[in-house]
Amino acid sequence: MKLDPHIHSSYSGDARSTPKEIIERAKLIGLDIIALSDHNTVKGSKVAIELSKNLDDLLVVPSIEISSSEGHILGFGIESAIPRDLSPEETVERVHDEGGIAIIPHPFSSYRRGLFFNNKKTMEKTIKKKIRGVEVLNARCIIGYSNHESNKLADKHSLAKIGSSDSHFVEAVGNCYTEIEIDNEPSVHDVIQAIKSRKAKVRGKRTSNYLIAREVVNKKIRRIY
Repeated sequence: MKLDPHIHSSYSGDARSTPKEIIERAKLIGLDIIALSDHNTVKGSKVAIELSKNLDDLLVVPSIEISSSEGHILGFGIESAIPRDLSPEETVERVHDEGGIAIIPHPFSSYRRGLFFNNKKTMEKTIKKKIRGVEVLNARCIIGYSNHESNKLADKHSLAKIGSSDSHFVEAVGNCYTEIEIDNEPSVHDVIQAIKSRKAKVRGKRTSNYLIAREVVNKKIRRIY
């Protein structure tokens, strides 16, 4: 089954896609499971879950991208917001307390607050808190240092390898995704267990420079206004 676990909606502030548009796009391109992992809010995730509750062919997993004091962490499978600017270790513990799993997105990406960029001490301390997965294929940095180092990290610590679009525009949804092994109709629990068991493979392509440039312009406009 095809999962895109890291999608941004208009609730993130730096994205334009509505939850409804994301769901429609996911269905159109054949995704089976998605997660709206907005910045420091679960509002978009809750809207998407409500919109999808009568759909038989798409599961929406609750999620959030949390800004810890040293970088971003996905709280995958949780329905409550976790305060930003906590330490990475405390953030991971809070995710566990909410019944979810912690996944590290773009861990070595300097320009988007990669948690482990040039910080091996933080890396080791956070991994000991039972990180379950790491993005090794992010559609916004598919070629280069971040994904290469993330693969090495996943191999060294036996972490699940995750592919994500990290999309901020609906056209980029599903550009990278994770294939997970689930035999029956999936539940949120099934998806979490598949990741914990490392029954995951990454697939996809890089998001175009055009879409990435649109996001940069969008951020500048939002800062101005």
